[in-house]
Amino acid sequence: MGDALFEALVQVDEGVLATAAPLAVDTFARVLGLTHDALCNAPTLQQQLGELRAQLDRRLGARDGEHAGAAADREPPLTGKALEAFMDNDNDDDDDNAPPSDDEPARVATPPKPQRKRSLDNSASAGAAASEKKARSEPKSSSSKAAKSTAKASAAALLDDDEDDSEYAKHPIYTVPTHWEELYNQQVEVININAAGARDRIHALRFAGTPFVLEGHAGWLRFSDGWVKPDGTLDTDAFLRGIHDVKVPVLERNYEETNPIKTHLPLGHYVKNYWEQGKAEYYMHQWQFPLNPKVAKSLCYKCEELPVIGDNLLLYWLDAVRGDNPLQYFFMGQKSTNSRMHQDPGGLDITIAPIVGTKRVSMLHRSAAKLDSVHETVNFHDVDLNQSPLLAFLPAWQVDIKPGQILFMPEGTFHACENMTACLSYHRFHVDAVNLPGFLASFLAQDSPSINHAEILWNAAHDLMSTLEVNYHANGQGLDEHVATLRKLDALRALRHVARVLAIEDAVPTEDAWDWNKLLEDIDYLLGRIDVRSMQRAKPGSNHPGLASATGGAPAAAGDSQAAAAGAAATKGATFLGPVAKKLAVSAATHWEQLALKVGHIIGVQVFEKRNRAEVLRVELNMELVHVHYVDWGSIYDEFLPVSALYRSGGRSSKKVRFQKAPAVHEQVWAVWGSTGQFYNAVVLKVVRSNTCLVHYLKYEKDWDQWILPGNIFKNYSLKDAAAAAGK
Repeated sequence: MGDALFEALVQVDEGVLATAAPLAVDTFARVLGLTHDALCNAPTLQQQLGELRAQLDRRLGARDGEHAGAAADREPPLTGKALEAFMDNDNDDDDDNAPPSDDEPARVATPPKPQRKRSLDNSASAGAAASEKKARSEPKSSSSKAAKSTAKASAAALLDDDEDDSEYAKHPIYTVPTHWEELYNQQVEVININAAGARDRIHALRFAGTPFVLEGHAGWLRFSDGWVKPDGTLDTDAFLRGIHDVKVPVLERNYEETNPIKTHLPLGHYVKNYWEQGKAEYYMHQWQFPLNPKVAKSLCYKCEELPVIGDNLLLYWLDAVRGDNPLQYFFMGQKSTNSRMHQDPGGLDITIAPIVGTKRVSMLHRSAAKLDSVHETVNFHDVDLNQSPLLAFLPAWQVDIKPGQILFMPEGTFHACENMTACLSYHRFHVDAVNLPGFLASFLAQDSPSINHAEILWNAAHDLMSTLEVNYHANGQGLDEHVATLRKLDALRALRHVARVLAIEDAVPTEDAWDWNKLLEDIDYLLGRIDVRSMQRAKPGSNHPGLASATGGAPAAAGDSQAAAAGAAATKGATFLGPVAKKLAVSAATHWEQLALKVGHIIGVQVFEKRNRAEVLRVELNMELVHVHYVDWGSIYDEFLPVSALYRSGGRSSKKVRFQKAPAVHEQVWAVWGSTGQFYNAVVLKVVRSNTCLVHYLKYEKDWDQWILPGNIFKNYSLKDAAAAAGK
């Protein structure tokens, strides 16, 4: 018996399980079973209910034994198809001979309709079927007739569910619609993110292209705290606070996909004149709020990422909202406002979460895109299986989502939305290791000009490398075990393979300055030093750099005493690791020691997305540095600065005040840059402690002098030259 049937038969009324109609003993036993399974988090109650269920089973067994002989003489009960036919013909005995009223159409006998097959225009829940039967009885004045209709709805749902235990449920029958029917809708699975096995189940559904609904994640809509009244309606004053004058895109209701009538209205005007008045003439459609600086300041950086999916690479894309997803949207409209069936290109997954109201989403599997006729001739709101017969074999779904739920649609899913009530919903795109193949295919096909795939991949790879490098050195030459860090490591592993694909492609639609081969080398170099697990699981004969260092010769001689001390400290931090991990950590710890940096050395530095030669001006150990992003410049110019180079505004005075200690992450600061001491507006990304050196790039002016972390140094040319001279 499914959840829908349970809801149709049983509800909680002031802490008591109540039924809409008397239940058969066998059905009651099954209700007890479902309730028992649902109490997994309350073992005491579950045990008590189990004892009650056992008593009932014993009573039922005794009853069956006593009446076995009498049952042979009794006419068998109506079940299965016979009961369904009886129910369809037993239409309210009191009114069988009464003529229809003037406002009620004459009833025409229709053949039985399979309960389990739902069309794109019907609800997939048993509760909707019950509501439909109740609506048909409303014109009748007798309350007893309404009760009779409710009982019939429950019986119909029970019949539908009993099919699960019948012979019919064991066979794939009635799975393909005829060309006279609507598409059959499959049930959308609901998954609690805290349930055991949720991560693996979600991974499998995403890979298969099957949508699902998530529950149990409280931080997804944190930006909307205070927007919803206790009765579940929108507090428009709270919603509009500070953003009422922002213009938002609106479409005329039931717009045509090929030529939508689109305009922009101030958000406050739309809410006051259409939403609050219950008017459906306009539908706020796909408002990308992070692109408005005013709105981004109040709403961004508050959404708590889903723990059961991977690190979202979109977080690293745009500098304007760096650290948050730029592809976030609001949709807002009255009941019956809708969007047509469509497929979003780009290779991105989509999530939909209502803030208030209920939204119905009809979906079709992404493999429909492979049908030649889909994009030109198929009307998904009125599918003609005679014109497009292969659509009959594709999975279709329909689900009503409510506040507290998140619909997850894998990349490429065809979908259409309709508001079942006045609804404000939150939508966002997602890309991680699971849908990277689809994202990469979209990139190579260039099917979505509005999505800069190359920039997303390039920026994500460099940001992840930088973050992991900083974490590695800040934790004594080893990554910490925080989930956020390991998620980023997994994302970089995935991007390594994407970089390899792009490196071997003959032609890649990307910037000329972006060298995917160099990026591949940089990722491999970093993973070889910091990814302990890859070392432990490396195949025999692999070219993993850690294998060579763990079994090869002694490391290069240490440089000055400072470098030796730093290497010793890092080696000490590796004593808590396992034998194999320790070898790799010690090997990686010697990176700084092997560099043996001294003032005047010429080194190779990876910076500005290129490799450059630089002269060492200063060498410092365990120095506190602040990673900053310049607001008016691209992310490739992000750099590490000492605290002494940062200033805050001096309040009412125009004088800027130097920071005495490191500022907070995301804090706005003034950074001193260049030989003339110019101030630039910057944002703090992180604060670290690391060995570092100040360098001067040989082919740049003095203004480009920078503090560099060990991970950005790939070679000490001075040591190489000295060794060559000694060999001669």
